[in-house]
Amino acid sequence: MALPETVTLTGSSESLNAGWTKYNTLVGSVLAGDGTSRALRVMSLKIEDGTNASTIKATASNVFNGDAIAAEDNLGKSGDTGNFNLNAAGSAVHIESGALTGSCTHVLMALIYDNTSDVGLLVNPTVVSNGITLTYKRADTGAAADLTAILDPSPGIIYTQIIYLTDE
Repeated sequence: MALPETVTLTGSSESLNAGWTKYNTLVGSVLAGDGTSRALRVMSLKIEDGTNASTIKATASNVFNGDAIAAEDNLGKSGDTGNFNLNAAGSAVHIESGALTGSCTHVLMALIYDNTSDVGLLVNPTVVSNGITLTYKRADTGAAADLTAILDPSPGIIYTQIIYLTDE
């Protein structure tokens, strides 16, 4: 369904607010596709070297209707700091569902938009247990990228923008 360029108010009792309500309903229908409401959200994830050796520090900030998650430091392999966890290989950062507004239903895109480490990276986003998992790979070999090794002791920082849908 294409979105209309204009929304026509019908009747003298409708206000501009009613027009926006109609428009937002149409946008919601396009996003849902299955008749349920979804919220489009965008957040930026910052990953940097942790304070302790072989750890990372993760922080998420709201870009559009997204979630902001305060910095959590010293996240090691197989570790969990409450809102983030890191797999045993150090290559997959998971954002817990409890840190998100609503349950994540789809990740539409994840893009590394700034990487000051010495290693070129690729990212693959997936929905796991209503949270978001970002799996990082080395661009040169395709092998899993151990973020704890790439960022320690390098002063590198990796920024990833995530566009996702939630059920709220």
